[in-house]
Amino acid sequence: MHREILIEASFSEVFPHFTLAVLEADVTNKLVNIGLQREVNRTIGSIALSGNLDKIKEIETIASTREAYKRLGKDPNRYRPAAEQLRRRILKGLGLYTINQLVDIGNLVSLETGFSIGVFDADKVGQHILLRKGKAEDYFEGIGRGVLNVENLPLYVDEQAPFATPTSDSERTKVELSTRKTLIFINSYLPKNDSSRALLLEAVDMLKGLLIDYVEAQNIEQRIISS
Repeated sequence: MHREILIEASFSEVFPHFTLAVLEADVTNKLVNIGLQREVNRTIGSIALSGNLDKIKEIETIASTREAYKRLGKDPNRYRPAAEQLRRRILKGLGLYTINQLVDIGNLVSLETGFSIGVFDADKVGQHILLRKGKAEDYFEGIGRGVLNVENLPLYVDEQAPFATPTSDSERTKVELSTRKTLIFINSYLPKNDSSRALLLEAVDMLKGLLIDYVEAQNIEQRIISS
């Protein structure tokens, strides 16, 4: 059955320009790959040499996600989008953690594009997904973060519970070495125009190439969902 992904009407009213790129694929996840690590390290080096902390917020894709948080009533300086978190780690000299190749691929695309990306084990995610504004009663355990306050964050919810925000993915649906099918979200809060769509499609193409090269991706399915 084709996975259903809906955007709540009240969310679309606030963000009529929101666009989500969705990709699913069969994969062979692995612990580490030297070639992929070289690509990640090149990107880390480039960011470390060319940027500073204050400039991160000015990157168009990151700035638009931060503005989305503000519109929902969430402080983006306390709950930073994942793409911003990654760049801040690099510029603070903290480097990046290496968990497995699917995680590394998601991080690399996020660093290169500024989009916050969710990478999930597709077999752990339900068939009916809704994007809505987080509520005070929503329970969410972020990967490596413990229980996270997701009230007023953009929140993906399946039949079981919330499982993703642009700030963190959940422990329940995280990818592991045993993952054989992945589901990936690329979140775009950019204005709807040809330039923004081109940026998103470039990110999708980059992601597909990395998945094919490093985790033997097959049966790739992609689609674009908009408010």
